Amino acid sequence: MKNLFPNLLIVLGFCVGTIGATGFHSPADSANAQGLTAGEEPATESYAWAFLMGGMVLLGAGAVLGRGAKDDAHAGGKSGAVAAIRKELVEIQSLVVGLDESKGTLENAELMARIDDMRTGILFDLGSRSDSFASQIGFDAYAHIWGDFATCERLLNRCWSMAADGHSDESRAELPLARAAIDSAVGSCASLA
Repeated sequence: MKNLFPNLLIVLGFCVGTIGATGFHSPADSANAQGLTAGEEPATESYAWAFLMGGMVLLGAGAVLGRGAKDDAHAGGKSGAVAAIRKELVEIQSLVVGLDESKGTLENAELMARIDDMRTGILFDLGSRSDSFASQIGFDAYAHIWGDFATCERLLNRCWSMAADGHSDESRAELPLARAAIDSAVGSCASLA
């Protein structure tokens, strides 16, 4: 949302600058279009320079403000990004531990519903920000954490799929593996702090 205003200035600057640029005529084309002779070439429109320069100023302001918004987004630096990831990973860990510990008492439909809530909620939210986290914490650190996170997510999906097919025992066998994967992701994240 912080990039909305700078991006708007850039688009507006481009449009205003383009309007200004249309006021500059090619003498031969303008003379032909208006039916003038070569000696009667029309001058540049009076507003052209003002619009062109106004557009350039808006483009520059948008670029400067956009750079400031980017700097603000990274102000927390690597430690802030790691803390944000770790908080969500710990929440996922808690949910997976709860599933694993109650797997013997859950019906397939209830197990699937709880996994669905995770898939469409916190797993999706965290996964959709993976590019942002990678740029904030560095690719090597990101790959360490995200490999285990993706493994957990994949194992939960397998658990859901097997439960949907009626294979209760096989589906529940995926939960300890998912738990180990998310434990590893939380551990990797903690080692970065």
